[in-house]
Amino acid sequence: MKRSLLMTAMAIALFSCESQPTAIPTAPVTNATPKPIVVQEQAIAKVSLVEEKPVSVLSKTDTKETDAKVGMGLHVADTVRTQGKGKTQIEFDNGIGFRIGGNSSVQIKPNNRLNLTEGKMITWVKPGLKVPTEISTAYATAAIRGTTAFVEIPKDINKGIRFFSWEGTVVVKLANQSNEIILLTGEEIIVKPNSTTPPVVRRLTLNEWKEISKTSELLRSFDAPLPTQTVIDNLLPGQASLTQTPPAK
Repeated sequence: MKRSLLMTAMAIALFSCESQPTAIPTAPVTNATPKPIVVQEQAIAKVSLVEEKPVSVLSKTDTKETDAKVGMGLHVADTVRTQGKGKTQIEFDNGIGFRIGGNSSVQIKPNNRLNLTEGKMITWVKPGLKVPTEISTAYATAAIRGTTAFVEIPKDINKGIRFFSWEGTVVVKLANQSNEIILLTGEEIIVKPNSTTPPVVRRLTLNEWKEISKTSELLRSFDAPLPTQTVIDNLLPGQASLTQTPPAK
């Protein structure tokens, strides 16, 4: 009897041990934060010519300027700067382009806007395209679309910012006035700081037009011709386009 009871107790104990679930080791818990995925912003423009140095680019992600090189990609918020005799040409994927001369600085803004803070620049849209583009300064903004415009900020800002149409129609919006000023080929205005009267539009004479067309630094001093050069060469002051009859001389 005792032996029977002992055998029964041993069987129950053995069954209890076998029925216990096997412990599964768990991975240690960590508080590590997953690294964010960095998406590289796509360039919208590139340096197409470095005619003379120094030319530099200040990226929004850098704290110091980098020497510009042909083919370098440019992004929104990048600033292109020239010093001394430096000259460069920038071309956008959508057909916009600009050139700047020595001691000039331009920042690329969203929606085809270019902010000129010093120096001079010539801006164009390739023939056949109608891309709305703006060149902004502290006192006025030039809007172009399928045209070529020139803007110059002098060292002495009190002399006024020059807006000039190389070809087509350029619309100038003054910062402190609601009116817009329309410039046709060969016409210019000088916008002085805080002036309460609209600037007077001046049209170049034919002799002035011929002379400036030959000697303009940003127009003629680059090895490659301006994309709109052929159009400019066939226009006269006051003519909005090649299809319009030239004004009387």
